[in-house]
Amino acid sequence: MDTGNNMKRIFLTALFSLAASAALAEPSTNVAWTADTLNLVRSGDATRGAALNDTLECSSCHGATGASSNNTWPSLSGQPVGYMFKVIKDYQDGKLDNSHRGVLMTYIVEEMSDQDIVDIGAFFAAQSLPAGQGSGTFEAASLLDTLGDPERLIPPCSVCHGSNGQGDFPDYPALAGQSPEYLARALHEFKSGTRRNDVYSRMRLISARLSDDEITELAAYFAAIDAE
Repeated sequence: MDTGNNMKRIFLTALFSLAASAALAEPSTNVAWTADTLNLVRSGDATRGAALNDTLECSSCHGATGASSNNTWPSLSGQPVGYMFKVIKDYQDGKLDNSHRGVLMTYIVEEMSDQDIVDIGAFFAAQSLPAGQGSGTFEAASLLDTLGDPERLIPPCSVCHGSNGQGDFPDYPALAGQSPEYLARALHEFKSGTRRNDVYSRMRLISARLSDDEITELAAYFAAIDAE
């Protein structure tokens, strides 16, 4: 029996039932993981993606191979192709235009075809996750990652984002080595509801149950993981 998958189903089922009462008229994302979409994601050409990375000048914000040295912008290296596909489609569909960064990204990716997206996603997925940064014990964050908090209906981070923060199929992002500033900002945006591209409101529901101190510690904890 796969205990991790069973735990994921239990926690997410509970979250989904809560999300139903807070559902928006407009869907949080237009991406549906149909067989055709999954086959498209698997068709990514990393070599063509490398050329697109140069053409679109992604490196100016995200680093030459996706490891950003600027805490304003997330690292993309090692991100699952499915996550890259979903998030770029969300930008194209106006689901992430809640900030000046989001408006800029929406403009940059608006002309990309679906094949362009999976190709550039394949390029970044082929890179190593960024090296961990910072250090510490992070006891509270470690418990949230591995055990969650059932009393607050907070599932373990690891059931979706992987046992070492490496992300998971089809669209769970890698967190390991990501800048703590970016991770904290993303969690605060989910908590405030200004970011709402999470399916079934799952990250909004989880982050709403986290204190600001827990968000800060979780961001530092995942930033410090050296997953490679």
